[in-house]
Amino acid sequence: MLSVKDNINIPVSNTSGLDTLKECFDKIHFQSYKKVISYKYNSKGFRDEEWPADLLDVIWCVGDSFTVGLGQPFSETWPQVLQKKTGKRCLNIGDDGCSNDTIALRIKEIVEKHRPKYIVAMWSFFHRRRKDGNDIHYDPNDFGRQVDVENFLKNYSAVDRLPVKIIHSVIPNALQLGEKNTDKQSNYLVERVAEKRLNLNWVEQIDFARDGLHFDIKTSEKFTDLVASNLNI
Repeated sequence: MLSVKDNINIPVSNTSGLDTLKECFDKIHFQSYKKVISYKYNSKGFRDEEWPADLLDVIWCVGDSFTVGLGQPFSETWPQVLQKKTGKRCLNIGDDGCSNDTIALRIKEIVEKHRPKYIVAMWSFFHRRRKDGNDIHYDPNDFGRQVDVENFLKNYSAVDRLPVKIIHSVIPNALQLGEKNTDKQSNYLVERVAEKRLNLNWVEQIDFARDGLHFDIKTSEKFTDLVASNLNI
């Protein structure tokens, strides 16, 4: 589970997934983006340097492509920015297309194997699911937003009780589900979060990475300021 096999030993590339001219959300923005980007993966398949031998005092950063830093230079991904602010090694456990089901499983494995001090979870789109060992963009048998929210709450609760300090956050676009989303469904999430008294951090997206969907350095800075204040280290 603590690996992304598809990324292990692949060559360094300057594009990935949505971060291509063909697949990006905004071709003009993509072509005008000036920063140099490359994707290099460690022996675990994560977009990170090799992990240190001593993992006792690291911060585990778990999430999807927003944690990978799709469309951003590696140095501007939020785990790297957080590492500079805290002075602690931040491990990037980001996986493009990762569901909240898989994020929860990864957090459980980290706790069981490594007994971490700190985990920062950036939860993904609620409609994603893990089925038959794979992450899929949505479950065709799903019955709507309320089911998505309840699945998220199940995963949140499963890891929040673990013996580790977890900073819970959610990607800026988690509430934007296109045709599936309605004001009523969004209100349902707000009501359930309030009812459960979740400590769920969130920041507004204020800039865009090269692909036109993911956030860039200004949002990374804003988010890591929030996380650092919650970590209090």
